[in-house]
Amino acid sequence: LLMEQGKLGEAEPLYRRALEGQEKQLGANHPETLTAVNNLALLLKMQGRLGEAEPLYRRALRGQEKQLGASHLDTLTSVNNLASLLQDQGKLGEAEPLYR
Repeated sequence: LLMEQGKLGEAEPLYRRALEGQEKQLGANHPETLTAVNNLALLLKMQGRLGEAEPLYRRALRGQEKQLGASHLDTLTSVNNLASLLQDQGKLGEAEPLYR
């Protein structure tokens, strides 16, 4: 809700707390934890912190490919999210193959 209201600074500590809790309770590679990683990356991207978001998007994608498979909807969403971030960073050569 805070993110939707544009209160990104207030939302960030809550996203980090949720991620930390899921890592402890479910493990770093649990699908729900990886969704939390992706959500934090999205928040950072919305704040313009692209360099911080990139490794999180990559982590989510690697984990989802391993846990869910390359064709799972969550994995494909992470592929698109990473490609969009790379495009925003001007890394078109890295983004293009992800869009295919």
